[in-house]
Amino acid sequence: MEFFFDANIPKKEKEPYGKLASQQRMRLAMAFLNPLRPVINEGWSQYGNGKKSKAFGQALKKVIQEAVAGTYPDQMIVPERVMISMGALPPPAIADVVRSPGILEVFFTNEPHPMARDSDELVLIVISPELGIGAKSDQVWYRKDGRIEVELPPQFEEGSFHAYTYCHNRKKTSYSKSYYLGYFEALLDQKRGDGNIHAQIKH
Repeated sequence: MEFFFDANIPKKEKEPYGKLASQQRMRLAMAFLNPLRPVINEGWSQYGNGKKSKAFGQALKKVIQEAVAGTYPDQMIVPERVMISMGALPPPAIADVVRSPGILEVFFTNEPHPMARDSDELVLIVISPELGIGAKSDQVWYRKDGRIEVELPPQFEEGSFHAYTYCHNRKKTSYSKSYYLGYFEALLDQKRGDGNIHAQIKH
């Protein structure tokens, strides 16, 4: 005969709800940030006491605490709450973001500020957590330029991605908080008369 019940066999205890929710938040945060680990190590360097692992840990902690929405098991990352960099340097005011085939352009205003310098450098980040890839602008753009234009890597040319920007001084000793530029869907999913896609800028 085959036993289908035995009172002597200890029951498997289910993981506590809170623990499962915490584990899911950690997995979601790690999956989103991992493609940008080198960028985050730099952008959060002021909070890492010289240690890259601590800088990344601080960014990870902030995502878990502030950028995860929903209840288990339906939790999700809220990209606009994710901070790729952190600091007191004032970011430029974003005026427009335009995506065209193979190109992403960001236009911003250079408003006077006691802490801002024309020589501050702007960085543009694109990330696809689903594909586990991220990329950083390799050309230097300055606050005084009023714009950034980058050629998208092949993996991002027609695919979907999130975009962020931030700035730092020339010596990379002072950073701004990152600014979420938006989510850009695959070009095949978005059709406009001029062939360009404009992000909705939140002020």
